[in-house]
Amino acid sequence: MSNTIMDTGNVAEILGLEQDDEISNMEAIKEPTGTGIEFHVAMRGHTFHDMEELIVQAAAQQIIGKFGNERLAKEIEAKTISLVTAKADKALEAVTSDILDQPLIPKFTYGKPDAAPVTMREFIGLTGRQYLSERVDEYGKVNERSSYNEKVRIQYLVEKAMAHSFKSEIEKATNALLSEIRAAISERHKAFLETEQSRFREALAKLSA
Repeated sequence: MSNTIMDTGNVAEILGLEQDDEISNMEAIKEPTGTGIEFHVAMRGHTFHDMEELIVQAAAQQIIGKFGNERLAKEIEAKTISLVTAKADKALEAVTSDILDQPLIPKFTYGKPDAAPVTMREFIGLTGRQYLSERVDEYGKVNERSSYNEKVRIQYLVEKAMAHSFKSEIEKATNALLSEIRAAISERHKAFLETEQSRFREALAKLSA
């Protein structure tokens, strides 16, 4: 495995430098080579800039090598989507609030023309109340003809939910009771068989004596 992470030649290719451009001859390595003299050197001018660029590119190469191009791309994509979604939600929250509070239809004013109009928010509430207060038949359908067993929809929905809940609880209790009865019958049947088998063995023993 190569000890070189990146050299200034690779940096030049990434930055699109030409061969005629002045390029330092340096490399970033993973481990000291142990050959020759190795020590820290302070650099200035364009050499220091080249070293900075080499370090940045070498660090980027190490990160890509650690995570893999595909995984890194997916993580970047997921983070980008998360940030964009958060910004979109924040922007749409204000838009939604504006829409809900916009005037939709004029209120029934009873001769008062200065009455405030109905907003979308109020209209949704009124529509919900109207839906729940409509009179329906035993099947939950609006009946144009009045019927003796009609009721408001909210009553129908509550009774239907309660009936379903009670039915479920009754079925559970019934099933539990049937299981207990089956278990008791099984135990009694088992005890009866053991008693009869014992009597049969005793009778055989007497006949054989």
